[in-house]
Amino acid sequence: MAGEGFQIKGISEVSQALKRLALHFPYSAAKALNEIAEVTMTDAKERTPVEFGLLKASGKISTHATPTSLAAQLTFGTEYAIYVHEIPARHAVGEVKFLENAVNKAAATFAQDVADGIAGNI
Repeated sequence: MAGEGFQIKGISEVSQALKRLALHFPYSAAKALNEIAEVTMTDAKERTPVEFGLLKASGKISTHATPTSLAAQLTFGTEYAIYVHEIPARHAVGEVKFLENAVNKAAATFAQDVADGIAGNI
């Protein structure tokens, strides 16, 4: 699924607030974002359809946030990941849109989670 993506609504407002906080606490902001990325990837893996386990095992955080680059990228690295993610099908284990659903769940509390993470790391 590398190269594929989607946008979280309201991200520009969250991004602006994060930038203001990050100016003052860049290391804490990066640590908070990486912690959220870890929780989100764990959730995505729990939602991933499993037949043989290769797709689930390929999930990783391919880019971690740093004090100078507050971004994390979550990916699943099999050639068929995009098809399993996007094409509705019945899965004995897991769900379609497994990564998107995990990100959307995290987005609901993202701003507060980042603020709490920064506060807990300063």
